[in-house]
Amino acid sequence: MEDYYQLLEMSMEDRKQYIQLNPAVMNDLLEAVGHEEAALRDQLNYRLFIQLLSENVLSRDIIEQYVNRLSSINGLLFKIGESGTSSVFQRSYSALYLAAIVNADRQLEYLTGQQLELLTENAIDLLTKEQDLRSYINVHSGWAHSVAHTSELLCAIIEHPAYPIRYTAQILQAIRANVWKGYVFADDEEERFCNVIEALLLKNIEEDLFIEWLEQLFDRLQMSAYERGYDADWFKARTNQLNLAKTLYFYLKFANRNEKLRSIISIFIQRWLKLN
Repeated sequence: MEDYYQLLEMSMEDRKQYIQLNPAVMNDLLEAVGHEEAALRDQLNYRLFIQLLSENVLSRDIIEQYVNRLSSINGLLFKIGESGTSSVFQRSYSALYLAAIVNADRQLEYLTGQQLELLTENAIDLLTKEQDLRSYINVHSGWAHSVAHTSELLCAIIEHPAYPIRYTAQILQAIRANVWKGYVFADDEEERFCNVIEALLLKNIEEDLFIEWLEQLFDRLQMSAYERGYDADWFKARTNQLNLAKTLYFYLKFANRNEKLRSIISIFIQRWLKLN
């Protein structure tokens, strides 16, 4: 731990030389990605990794090692489906590290098409199936925020020049799945979802795909009300859905784009602000 603080205090050249002479540091960092203590996980380990990545200190082999480990059942898919346990930190911070790597890869061009596809599939899988929706936990553990960090990873993937566009519908359905998890998001998660949607829209994907997706969202809300009535899960879904729709509307309004989609969002918001 003291070595890490010293590393952060070094000059860029000294830091690069130290890593070359002590490659075990990167293995130790990799093993501690999902550490339960926020002070180590966020303020030291992740901070050091970002510093090294931004300075282009990490070799292609090291980055490949991180991608292979963090995109697997030891990372993004680690004990997926658990809730209320410490496993969420491994999933969440694997997504955060991978998002940084994918963003850097726009210049580095280390990732293969196959690696990017696997990352996309597993990120979609995690966003769809994540059941631990906690954001801030406590002073010791800090932020879990798996859904938010996975959204960041998906944004990085979409913004990558080699983004496999055929995954677009699956990404939208993964966002939809989170509306109906019986949980009301309270820490701006809808903004993270909108960042993903906006990144997709900037890929000039056919606007009708997003309109159809939006209509399906509200159709399910209507159908659920008929079938089950206004139960607790329905109200939670309605809150999530309206928050998402309102945020997306203003994203598009401020950007002055996608007028057709924006108009349809507005109609749904007006319709669902009051119960029929």
